[in-house]
Amino acid sequence: MGLLGSLHCAGMCGPIALALPFNQENKTLQLTGNVLYQMGRITTYGVIGLLFGFIGRGFSLAGIQQPLSIALGTIMILIVLLPRMFNTHSTPSILSKFILQIKQKLGFFLQKRGLFALYTTGFLNGFLPCGLVYMALLAALGIGSPLESSFFMIFFGVGTFPMMFAIAFTGNFISVKWRNLFNKAVPYFVVLLGIVFILRGLGIGIKYISPPSKSLQINQVEQCH
Repeated sequence: MGLLGSLHCAGMCGPIALALPFNQENKTLQLTGNVLYQMGRITTYGVIGLLFGFIGRGFSLAGIQQPLSIALGTIMILIVLLPRMFNTHSTPSILSKFILQIKQKLGFFLQKRGLFALYTTGFLNGFLPCGLVYMALLAALGIGSPLESSFFMIFFGVGTFPMMFAIAFTGNFISVKWRNLFNKAVPYFVVLLGIVFILRGLGIGIKYISPPSKSLQINQVEQCH
């Protein structure tokens, strides 16, 4: 998801990456700063994934992990098939204020030089609204494990690393043709992921994809006896 969607990230966060205050005179510092900026984004994804994992864990302890998995998978598919249904022009005031503060702090650190400023810029960048990140968080929520959800989001961030790293160094080097090709591939991958979540929630006994539910396991044990 991160790798295929990285061109979307390039369009959304590319201007920030291009505005990073790298030390142009020292290639080592420039390379280190770019890596720290990317690591800042990935850190944010990991932290948010951990929080969503705790929420998902709560659903799991409540015994509704499987229905939640089916619901999340359905939402993923519907977002792709019926995007207008989920489009909204209104943002909750609390969220709007938070995003405004993030943008203000981003502007502040973009004017600063130094490795800490670059890492902080990446960390703040990770909080900006992004549809692709929201989709990844839906998947992280359905995992139901704080640690696994965190790693899921970290690897999502790692998938976006190559593209964002290259853009920060070389600018917009991908042709429109290839960008459109990658963007067209993302919805198919999201639908596939949604199907996997639905199958997992159904617990029909497909190895690695849809482990049997507890009730099915009990029935199998009773039949064996």
